[in-house]
Amino acid sequence: MPCIVSCKQWLTGTNFFVYWSHFLSAWGDRMWSFGVGLFLINISPDSLQLTAAYGLSMGLSVLLFGALVGDIVDATPRLKAAQTALVLQNLFVVACAVVVYLFLVFRSEILSFGDWTMYVTYTVIILLSVLSKLTSMARQIAVEKDWIVEICGTDFDKLATMTATLRRIDLTTQVLAPIATGLIMSFAGVHFGALFIGGWNLCSVVVEYYFLWKVYNTVPALKKKKDLKKSQVSAVAEDVVDDNEELPALTAEDNTEALDAADDTQGAHKEDNSNTLDGTKSKLRTTTLDIMEHLSNVNERSGDPEQIQSVEEKTVKRQKCRCSRMFNSFERLYRGWPVYASYNVLHAGIALACLYMTVLGFDSVTVGYAKMQGVTEGMVGLAMGIAALFGIFGTFMYPVMRRRLGLTRTGIFGFSLEIMCLILCVVSVWMPGSRFNLSHALGHDPGLSANSNCTQDPTELKNSNQSYNATSDVNVTLDCYEATIQQESYLSVALLLTGIAMARFGLWIADLTVTQLFMERVKESERGKVNGVQSALNQLMDMCKFLMVVLAPYDYQFGLLVLISFTFICIGWLFYALFLHKDRGHFFHFEKCLIGCGKVPN
Repeated sequence: MPCIVSCKQWLTGTNFFVYWSHFLSAWGDRMWSFGVGLFLINISPDSLQLTAAYGLSMGLSVLLFGALVGDIVDATPRLKAAQTALVLQNLFVVACAVVVYLFLVFRSEILSFGDWTMYVTYTVIILLSVLSKLTSMARQIAVEKDWIVEICGTDFDKLATMTATLRRIDLTTQVLAPIATGLIMSFAGVHFGALFIGGWNLCSVVVEYYFLWKVYNTVPALKKKKDLKKSQVSAVAEDVVDDNEELPALTAEDNTEALDAADDTQGAHKEDNSNTLDGTKSKLRTTTLDIMEHLSNVNERSGDPEQIQSVEEKTVKRQKCRCSRMFNSFERLYRGWPVYASYNVLHAGIALACLYMTVLGFDSVTVGYAKMQGVTEGMVGLAMGIAALFGIFGTFMYPVMRRRLGLTRTGIFGFSLEIMCLILCVVSVWMPGSRFNLSHALGHDPGLSANSNCTQDPTELKNSNQSYNATSDVNVTLDCYEATIQQESYLSVALLLTGIAMARFGLWIADLTVTQLFMERVKESERGKVNGVQSALNQLMDMCKFLMVVLAPYDYQFGLLVLISFTFICIGWLFYALFLHKDRGHFFHFEKCLIGCGKVPN
């Protein structure tokens, strides 16, 4: 009976509703992020230009409107902000999935009206995706950055437990959702996959809405109005822990996931972690008291008529402030760079940013390329799941390597392991099945249909006046392309996906190392500014990657993108090696190597 009672209490408790709401939301997000790459390449099967335009638009939207979304959430009541963001996000995904389904099923009829319908469809899909991304950010800020803190109150142990559990849910969905979605698309078709994802979001929004409502009515602290004091205290708290929230775009995940997973699996670090947490608590309490004292002084002075601003002036200033927040990332990079450059972790941060300038990750670009090479949706999903497992294994090994090798040397091993695995990707460029031709990589494809029965290049059909004016031409284009891919070897793309998946192990180790370096060596008062610069650098490099794909969108040019990406990762290794040498005064203990070989240096 006690077991039944405790189980009933857990099933009706706040944590249950929070975890299940997060699981439904994370599962839907993972399915959509995996499926969108497949949808875009099926809509535009001859190049990755649409996929790159999508990624570039998403990066620009976050760069320009990310801070503005946070301001809007702060100014909106908790329940209204969370529920509105939840509903809008799911509705945008459903609408985008419907547009994708209609275009895939009725492609011939739609394109028979003219080429302009194709570009209108592209615009609508990208616009809905951008709106979905921004509303998803709003939901995460409202629930994960605010609600969880209010639910736990001053119980920091409960906060750590809930945060770790949420990250485990993220990692689980990262492994399972792509596999499940890929299998569904493989057996039922991509168009059915769009309907399935749209239906999932339509159904889950009702359940998530109810769970949020239950949590809100269960926790009295959530019903308190957000005032100026609370917002400023939360802002300081976010600055203190903001350095846990950066991660390469290669995974598009939260760094906190890996740190939590690593810490949870290493009992030897519990004492150190508790000491660190206690230190953070004391610092946060001290900072909070200082802010409260400052605000009380401001409120005392506010009684002075000379210090009271008019409502109109405040409104105009608030509007100007919000408009300026659109360029917050650029401002952070410009204003914070002198502080960022003053730390010895500068080169380590640049090394981390270089990891964003690469197509060697399981984002929409790589998923689209794999589909262009004839890989089934199920196999792509399986590869993404295996890659996630390699990344999780890296989080388990990170604390062990840090203890035995030291923090800074762990990073160079992480970068080196990643490069060693990505050599397979470089080799794949010249393997059977690769269409890369260096002499034509910067120009037009010399002949896609050389090994098929097609009589015309799909890209030529697409660019001709008659390409999409008749149903038969559209079908010929798609059939020729698929027939060409089916006759090619899969060795090249298999090596590419294998190298990317295995590289996740070293990637997570390198990323966790750089993250902890910033946590340990940046002053508390400057963490927000330094990590803001790092975030801006990462976003800019990520947008440069998509711009690179826009300029070289065809599959016979992808080998060039692989080589450029590998070069940037090697540049990142060099920057970290420079940091290691400056920090330790040497790169390796060569004299110890000589002693181990029986030779004693003079």
